Amino acid sequence: MEETLEEEINSHVDYGLHEPVLVSFVQEREWEEVEHTDISLNPVFIAIYNKDFKLVENSPNLVQNKLEWHPNQAENSPFYANYNSIKLLLSQSKLIHHGEIVGYIVVGVSTKHNQLALEYLKTALLIIFPISVILIFLLARFIASKSIKPVFNVIKTAQSISENNLTERIILPENKDELYQLSLTINSLLDRLEFQIIKAKQFSADASHELRTPLAIIKGTLEILIRRDRTKEEYNEKINYTLRQVDRLYNLVEQFLLISRVENNSLELKKTIFEIKNEVLNSIERFQILFDEKQITVNTKNIESQIIDNYNEFIDIIIDNILSNAVKYANLNGKITISSFIENNLYHLVIEDDGIGMNEEDLKFIQDRYFRIQNENTLNISGSGLGLNIATKLAQLANVNILIESKQQKGTRVILTFVIE
Repeated sequence: MEETLEEEINSHVDYGLHEPVLVSFVQEREWEEVEHTDISLNPVFIAIYNKDFKLVENSPNLVQNKLEWHPNQAENSPFYANYNSIKLLLSQSKLIHHGEIVGYIVVGVSTKHNQLALEYLKTALLIIFPISVILIFLLARFIASKSIKPVFNVIKTAQSISENNLTERIILPENKDELYQLSLTINSLLDRLEFQIIKAKQFSADASHELRTPLAIIKGTLEILIRRDRTKEEYNEKINYTLRQVDRLYNLVEQFLLISRVENNSLELKKTIFEIKNEVLNSIERFQILFDEKQITVNTKNIESQIIDNYNEFIDIIIDNILSNAVKYANLNGKITISSFIENNLYHLVIEDDGIGMNEEDLKFIQDRYFRIQNENTLNISGSGLGLNIATKLAQLANVNILIESKQQKGTRVILTFVIE
């Protein structure tokens, strides 16, 4: 408005005719403009004085009073004043002709319309603002309910999951945002949890099944012993038989504990440098009694010495389990040959027997847990089906490759491959 007032003063100064003692308005038609005749529509009030502050011209809309010159107000600096209860924004300026003051002009602009506009705006705000707040609240609540719905789905699904109901999964949101990633992570966690619980149940069931047999044998043998008096030889025979079952039970427990530690990654992994040939010879010594019982010949002439940097304890278990199977399925008066060869920075340890072997179908599953060959040749051979499975898992941890080749009634060959520097 102040810029409009300044423009108004400048435009009317140009219409003044300046004389040394008189100022008159040279553009009579200017007064005919609606802004000077009507006070209801953006009125502009003008008063022109001569240099003695006598009124020379008044705009027609100044019907009762005149616009006073305010000597205390600075020139060309808008200020407010009242005119007939109308608040005006005024500005005043000197009229200078050839460097001499010949008169003065005062221009006023009504602020009524601005005040009305402010009142209308105030009224509108008083009405619109609460409505807007309510609408924004409702909209925000609607958006929030839509946004939080997937969260409730996550909570609902999580609450429905129990040990007996692990198949529930969170429905993934359409938008791949943070909630999508959270749901995906929770589903992945549930997958792992379900897998671990299934493994735990399987482990418990399998352990119960495997341990039940030697326990039943021990129980039955002891019951037979107490039914009647027996000779010393009979007692010794039954006691020795029971001790063998206790040893079997002990070995089963050790194997189950080892499987549990392997699957839970709770084994302490510490590499050491050792001589692989010495480990093979030590393992053969541990099985010597079993070799003698079945009159098995073990040939170790072609084992090459080689320093290995690996998990010594794991390698011992792997070799022991392979030799245990070789003895178990070897024929009476059979032969086990252990040899090695080096090729392309790889050390290959070969353990082969001339035992009963297996067909191609059994060979596919021989490294699975609890798998045992079932045919007429294995009816009298006891076992848990854990040995090769444990050896395979430990070999994976030790970065040792196991290759098994076999032909029925001709024997089995197991090749362990180690990486050497």
